[in-house]
Amino acid sequence: MSERLITKKDVIKGWAKYYLCAEVSSGFERLTAPAFSFGMDPVLNKLYHENPEEYKEALKRHLMFYNSEASWGSMIFGISCALEEERASRLKEGAAKEELDASAELITNLKVGLMGPLAGLGDSVNHGILRPLLLSLFIPLASTGAWIAGVAPLVLWGVCISAFAYLLAAKGYALGRKSVVNILQSGTLSRLINVASVLGLFMMGALSSTYVKLKTVISWTDMAGEQVFLQDKLNGIFPNILPLLVVFGVYFYIKKAGPKYVRILVSLLVIALILSFFGIV
Repeated sequence: MSERLITKKDVIKGWAKYYLCAEVSSGFERLTAPAFSFGMDPVLNKLYHENPEEYKEALKRHLMFYNSEASWGSMIFGISCALEEERASRLKEGAAKEELDASAELITNLKVGLMGPLAGLGDSVNHGILRPLLLSLFIPLASTGAWIAGVAPLVLWGVCISAFAYLLAAKGYALGRKSVVNILQSGTLSRLINVASVLGLFMMGALSSTYVKLKTVISWTDMAGEQVFLQDKLNGIFPNILPLLVVFGVYFYIKKAGPKYVRILVSLLVIALILSFFGIV
């Protein structure tokens, strides 16, 4: 590209408008496209201010159906800014209409092609790994009744994903359409997911051993007239075997029937009440 028509500051300003509205302006017809177009408006206005018709067409282009995870989708915003800047530069240089139409189609197709994969990454990494891991870190503090445990995860979550989204938007603009290909083809993302998954397993194991409590109260009197507790015998063979069996039971149920968490919670509650009623636990 011969010259820069917008600055990184313009891109970040537009991204901030998009990011703040991404989950607010959403409808069945266009989903989050209004927020995307709202963020792109200052960039498009600067690029096409000398050509009102091109400006209108660009707004329509970004009002087409769009839906992606907001933080990972920030990369699409950065890429779109870079491609629109490239197109505006070609327009100023007097490019043919066929070339301009092809670049406009490229922008639209790139958004449509990337919004699904990046939404999948955002939902799985952000909401499937990072958020549960962050919440689990504050469970011990919450169990003591500390109010900060209810606030800190929300604050840290907002700061972390916003900073990550900012970096993706800036990187998307800097590298253009090659940015997503570079990130997906590198091993960095896979390693990050693997590390987070392993850390999450360690955390879940530690929390299970600490907070899953189950003891049996079954006892009997031996021939010497002393009371013997079944729990003591179990502890001598395998300490905490009952909580372990509960954890593995829930795990295998999820593997077989899927993550039906409400059913699992209700079932555990009913089973606990029945066993308690009959004096087993």
